[in-house]
Amino acid sequence: MFRIVTRNDLAELDMPRTDLTAALNCCLRRVRRGYYILMSDCSLSHFDSIRRLAQEPGTTFPKLRGDIRDEVEKLRIRIASRRESVLPGDVFSHVSAALIHGLDPVVTGTKRVEISRSAYSRKYPDLSLYDRDIACEDIARDLGYPVTSLPRTLADIALDHPLEVSVPLISEALRKSLIVRESLEPFFVVGTRGLKRARLALKLSDNVYESSAEAFCAVKFHRHGITGMRPQVTTSSSTGKFIGRNDFRHDSAPVIVEVHGIGKYYMHPSGPDDAARENHQRNMNLVNAGFRVFNLTFGDLFRPQIFAQIKWAITSALENP
Repeated sequence: MFRIVTRNDLAELDMPRTDLTAALNCCLRRVRRGYYILMSDCSLSHFDSIRRLAQEPGTTFPKLRGDIRDEVEKLRIRIASRRESVLPGDVFSHVSAALIHGLDPVVTGTKRVEISRSAYSRKYPDLSLYDRDIACEDIARDLGYPVTSLPRTLADIALDHPLEVSVPLISEALRKSLIVRESLEPFFVVGTRGLKRARLALKLSDNVYESSAEAFCAVKFHRHGITGMRPQVTTSSSTGKFIGRNDFRHDSAPVIVEVHGIGKYYMHPSGPDDAARENHQRNMNLVNAGFRVFNLTFGDLFRPQIFAQIKWAITSALENP
């Protein structure tokens, strides 16, 4: 768990101002007014006053990688800074709740901590308040935070956030058997704002996606009007020889889309070099079997021109069989 330190904590520990200034340039980061987070267990002298806090059992430190994943980690930091300051009746909800439940979004869709309360809706630079009545059975109290239950969390996200946020999260929960699809339906009440989008999110979500990036790609297919792409399809040559299992293959056109993430290479038991060689050989086998193969990196998922090329390849193949 991230260790948040308040200005009062620093005063009680008698941390000299010079040490605080040095720490803020090294191992301590200001989250919001009066709240700081320990970034590491620093060995330098300016950390002496607060070192024991970093060494408390269960303390973890943020991991900033310099890429899009940092947006998720920064939101986790903001959530941690709000943990001890929520009002009675406040419940962490939406994407904040999904992170507390341990889900891993592709994009967060917000930089704000999200809290539901029976009072009023308001947005601040780093906080969104939703005027919602949360039933007692829809609150999980065993996670260290008051947080909406996972079905309620995912339903709220589907109602209030774009498909790019909701579909990967719902798909991850389905893949891990944390929920069943039917558990979200009771929250989709007729007349609720965002109902059409929420039902579409549930329709697009699937437990067969092997990664959140694949679920995100499925949303992009929908956005660009690409239909007929089936996930996790086994492909064989004309002679029946197995070639591989593909992330997506069109049901009529010889078009295949593979979504490549770091995991496909660095989680390979023989290492990234062998993984790259195997992927290249499989790609050549697919091409030789008559398929047009699109290998998408994570960054490609945000490039409209790539999906325009996929759509054109499908249309051309169907018009010229």
